[in-house]
Amino acid sequence: MHTSPLDALTQIATHVPVWVWILLVALIALGLKQRQTQFVSRKRLLVLPAVWLVFGAWGVQKGFGQAGTAGVAMVAWAAGLLTSTGALVASGWPASTDSRTGQPQAPGAIDATGAQRASGLYRVPGSWLPMVVMLAIFCARFAVGMALGVRPSLAQDATFAGIASLSFGLLSGFFVGRSLNILRRGGWERPVQAAMAA
Repeated sequence: MHTSPLDALTQIATHVPVWVWILLVALIALGLKQRQTQFVSRKRLLVLPAVWLVFGAWGVQKGFGQAGTAGVAMVAWAAGLLTSTGALVASGWPASTDSRTGQPQAPGAIDATGAQRASGLYRVPGSWLPMVVMLAIFCARFAVGMALGVRPSLAQDATFAGIASLSFGLLSGFFVGRSLNILRRGGWERPVQAAMAA
């Protein structure tokens, strides 16, 4: 009997635990928040990369930790993490520029949001890119979980384990590199309008 793609998708959706869909909604909400420039403490700046590091390592451990491919998977994950972190740090993204002129900001400069460079909070420029990366991590983890659910023998396949784990590492490194670049630039004072609203 032939199963249509819609029937197959419906079956997949009904067998996925509810917490997965809750996680997806939470990621979308968090991603939408990332679109706006935020002023956060050092601790809060480090939470997001820490969460994705744990989620990535957990994904590798859950998928390949009990298989003979665990060593390959962890090395691939670490290689991906270091590569993307290094690439992002080298790129300097997100750039610390004045949103009005596009020029680098000097200490004491005031940007379009009214924030002055100083010690204290860290300015996280708004962007759609974090949401794209978060959804990519979710989709990669979901796809690997589905593949292993349909064909458990894939956990023993070193090539599959290496590629899947490398992708988790590459995507997780994005948040580590972004936070390192923001930390290197130093703190900012909260804009007067934001401080009054808080």
